[in-house]
Amino acid sequence: MANKQGFATYSLLDVVSTINHPDVGKFVLSDGGGGQITISAAGDLFSNTKTATGYVTVNKMKSEDGVAQLELPNNSESDIFMRKWVAYLKTCATKLSALSTLTVFDPVANRTITLNGVVPQKEPDEGYQQTAGNRTYALLYAEKI
Repeated sequence: MANKQGFATYSLLDVVSTINHPDVGKFVLSDGGGGQITISAAGDLFSNTKTATGYVTVNKMKSEDGVAQLELPNNSESDIFMRKWVAYLKTCATKLSALSTLTVFDPVANRTITLNGVVPQKEPDEGYQQTAGNRTYALLYAEKI
């Protein structure tokens, strides 16, 4: 499902989504129990500049970074792995922190999106509802392939 913010899917169960870090390991989020993912580009593709004489110049921008938002069921296998991943990145050397990748394969569209340089933007949001609820992870990425 596409939206104004980026590429989104109905559920992590609809795609094969994998996070990998050489020191923490590899985990298939879609096997860890539901949730959803949204991938949003951070920058614009084009902009306009108005010259002093009133002409408009179209500028093509290069922007490969952005934000991925994961919503995972509290205490699911995916959530437990992500908490372990965040805890490791908070304590590891800075040069090791941006080695994570997040890969999303959509079998219906036969499309693979790979995000490189994935890091948590902040501590995950905590949600407590009457039912199990979700934990939300905001992730920054340096490059989308």
